[in-house]
Amino acid sequence: MKKLLLYLTTLIICGCSDFSTAENQLNLPTISPTPTFLECPEKPLTRLDKTDTKSLTLTENLITISDTVNSEKQLGYKFYARTGKDFNYSITSNVCIWIFAPDTKLLQRRELIISEQTNSPIAGEEMSIDLPLTGEYIVQVSTPTESTEFNLEMSLGDIPTPEPSLVSTETPKSETTSQETAIKASAEEAVKSYYYHLNQGKFQQAWNQLSTSFKTNQQLHPDGYNSYNSWWAKMSKITIQDVQQISKSTETATVNVQVQYTKKSGESISQSLDLFLVWNATDKKWNIDAVTLN
Repeated sequence: MKKLLLYLTTLIICGCSDFSTAENQLNLPTISPTPTFLECPEKPLTRLDKTDTKSLTLTENLITISDTVNSEKQLGYKFYARTGKDFNYSITSNVCIWIFAPDTKLLQRRELIISEQTNSPIAGEEMSIDLPLTGEYIVQVSTPTESTEFNLEMSLGDIPTPEPSLVSTETPKSETTSQETAIKASAEEAVKSYYYHLNQGKFQQAWNQLSTSFKTNQQLHPDGYNSYNSWWAKMSKITIQDVQQISKSTETATVNVQVQYTKKSGESISQSLDLFLVWNATDKKWNIDAVTLN
């Protein structure tokens, strides 16, 4: 009788143990399916023109762009930068992004995104590019999937340099004079002055309003000032039709000018140009640093 009770007790305990184990197995979490990756195209299916992009003024302070894109809606942003600057951006949404240089060369693209996922698979994904040229860069955003909201943070800074000695040699900044403030406030006046000198045949004065990097641009001025002088000497009249400042920071400005050239041959040319200016702290004036045709 005792053996029978012992057997029944053992059976009950073992049975409960097996049932408990089976129940636990049923409650195990299911394995997540393998994510499906989509490859962003080598280039956007539709390359946006500069006129279809929003103009931004980038500094070392972050700016945030929030918007929505889909397979049929692409967005673009353009910004001016000089050679040697460091472009930093962070994209927190699962979208494709392309960065184009002023010469239209593709500098960087996001290669893969995850299908049917809103947020980026990498939290706080950050990228940095050493900008190779002076001019206007374009950032284009799109997605091959359904409508997706994105957040894009961007900033522009100097390429990091080795840290200086702990002993500071920085001299206190003097207060900006009211005269310098007045000059610095108007990049439009600098552009008007530039074309006035050209129209008067004062090519040397106009040349002096260019930045050093613009003067030494071998594609535009292979023979320096002589190339510049030879080109403008072909003009008989230069007429400014409109001047508008597009953007301005403490050290840079972008001005759009509608201008008409009349050559000595009688040919007339009308252009819409974006002039990018940098502040020359030594001479306390704006210098034209680059020009792009709209």
